[in-house]
Amino acid sequence: MKFQKLVTSALLVAGTASVLAVAPVSVNAATIPASAVKNKASLTKEGYVMRILNDKDATPIYVGKANYNKLFKNVTLAKGAKTISLKNVQKIKFRVEKVLDVKGRVAGAPAYLVASKDKKYSSWTTQSGLQYYYLNSKSMQGVTKPLKRIANRLNTSLKKANNKRDFNAAMKAAKKLRGSQRDFVLRSLNQLKKDGSMNVEGKNLLLFGL
Repeated sequence: MKFQKLVTSALLVAGTASVLAVAPVSVNAATIPASAVKNKASLTKEGYVMRILNDKDATPIYVGKANYNKLFKNVTLAKGAKTISLKNVQKIKFRVEKVLDVKGRVAGAPAYLVASKDKKYSSWTTQSGLQYYYLNSKSMQGVTKPLKRIANRLNTSLKKANNKRDFNAAMKAAKKLRGSQRDFVLRSLNQLKKDGSMNVEGKNLLLFGL
């Protein structure tokens, strides 16, 4: 299950049981020390542009600002904490608040604390549980189709001719977008160009869900 993978991911990321210790009290959660958390300002600054995917194995969506504040310190909350069905938050935009990642980790994957603008809904999840809010919209088709072709190849380096061609097609389509969506997509594509490949984990929100 994704929830189990999230906790496992957090433990693997830490590389030691002492980093994410299980509290012996009723919270029974994996406590997050400051040393294990990276506040990646670049992701937070992108704003409320993410959706938590509606998946039967997804991590719980907690309700209430009090629970959000607790999630800032714990990967999971006490049993009985108020949650909401994923189908009820599909029209709500989320922002990355924190990233749980350990420098030099040898296994696992980053975990992300995401929350709605009013902090009413929040959750710790992995990249596989998130997606750019407009990724599947009609206006984005010209961008997502060529990006998906790149993502489905074994080698996603933009130095390869076919990948470079598809990247340029995505960039051309992105320039036709409008407003904040155009700004976000172009910024994300420029970051992809700088990285040179899609194999850069967890740094580009546009690529979440691809």
